[in-house]
Amino acid sequence: MEEVVIFQSTIKNGLMTNQARFYRERMTKEEILQDVYKRRMELGHEYGFDGRKIMVPLQKNANNKDLYPDGKYIVLNDTDVVYQDIDLWDIDLPCDIMVIKKGLTGVMMAYPTADCPVIIMKDKKSGTLAMAHCSAEGIDRFLPTLIADSLLQVSNTKDHDIMVYVGPSASGKSYFYNTYPKWAINDKIWKYCIKEKDGKFYIDMRKAIIMEMALRNIPYENIEFSKVDTITNPAYYSNNAAFNGDTRKNGRMLVGTGYLEEKDLVKTYGIKFR
Repeated sequence: MEEVVIFQSTIKNGLMTNQARFYRERMTKEEILQDVYKRRMELGHEYGFDGRKIMVPLQKNANNKDLYPDGKYIVLNDTDVVYQDIDLWDIDLPCDIMVIKKGLTGVMMAYPTADCPVIIMKDKKSGTLAMAHCSAEGIDRFLPTLIADSLLQVSNTKDHDIMVYVGPSASGKSYFYNTYPKWAINDKIWKYCIKEKDGKFYIDMRKAIIMEMALRNIPYENIEFSKVDTITNPAYYSNNAAFNGDTRKNGRMLVGTGYLEEKDLVKTYGIKFR
């Protein structure tokens, strides 16, 4: 029997990124790759999967906005590479959203993050999973609703059958800019989710996600949020905290999901997904 696993690393698990700028020591590219490989293998052992079988998408950002159309998704079951006995970590799949249908076990989809939530959705009837890294900029372009769209197209689901898990992220009580953010173009969302207080602009990504799910008629009771505020919780990396002086929190954690055989599952997050 297949079971969903949702995993998330912490500072204790170490850096989950190949980007040299996060490493204080002078490490070669090869040393960094070996270090991340070791950490991935340890994380996989903690949850019950092979640390070599983690797919990370090449997601567009402000520097490559035209890399692909908004909401592009890739169904991992349909990619030949996931069935090969190789390390999947450095294989680039340019897309916003990754999808796994039941039947593909042992392959994980994940994203390195800090402060920005990774959103995982599941069609409770077909079991199809979809996932994306949803920064505030991503929320601005309705990426959470595009994840739901991918499930609709792949498994013909209904909105009320979609379960949602929102991973660790910056809380609206802690996440602020000193000026109104330039990326906040979508007034339908941000006029309710960015509040000015004492000259600072507090950004409530969780509230914005709830609003976008409501626009898709996904019931609030179908949504589960991690209770972790990455800015204030000392166990998690945080861009915002690092920018404001806490250099120990400068890094990337890993949040992801996939299917495992029941016998292999060690632990998981996401109560609503069980």
